[in-house]
Amino acid sequence: MDDSEVAAAYKTYGGSVFARCWRLLRNRDAAGDVTQEVFLRCFGHRGSLRTGRELLGWLYRVATNLCLNAIRDEARRRQTDRSGPGTASVQPEGPMRRLLSDLLSDLDERTQCIVVYVYLDGMTQAEAAEIAQVTDRTVRNCLARFQAHGRRTLGDELAPTSKEECG
Repeated sequence: MDDSEVAAAYKTYGGSVFARCWRLLRNRDAAGDVTQEVFLRCFGHRGSLRTGRELLGWLYRVATNLCLNAIRDEARRRQTDRSGPGTASVQPEGPMRRLLSDLLSDLDERTQCIVVYVYLDGMTQAEAAEIAQVTDRTVRNCLARFQAHGRRTLGDELAPTSKEECG
């Protein structure tokens, strides 16, 4: 890709990337910041990227990873704020976002991304496999792992939580 193709990619996919970030972060400013970071990284990797479907998959993977990192960082800040002085300044967040953060915690990054693709973006398992560049079987394993983790987290099972990677 050259510079003009990166600009064209932003015009073509910028809205989709922003919508993905908004669905995960539920914050317009944070979604805009992550969208900008995605395209900065696209510009930085322009020599190795190809336009078309492969680029869209790359943009989605980067956006998802950056959003999940932002959610994890916020959860860590919340935890630090609760245990440190001045906890009254902590901003409350919506229950759904907190639940998402709790359910995704302790899962490997690949599983987190696949869960987002299937359950938040409404992709089929085959589409998620293509975007994540894994097999259909890996997607099924990751979703099963997430469901088991969700049951444990919500109290439906008493099995220990692990940070296994799907595959």
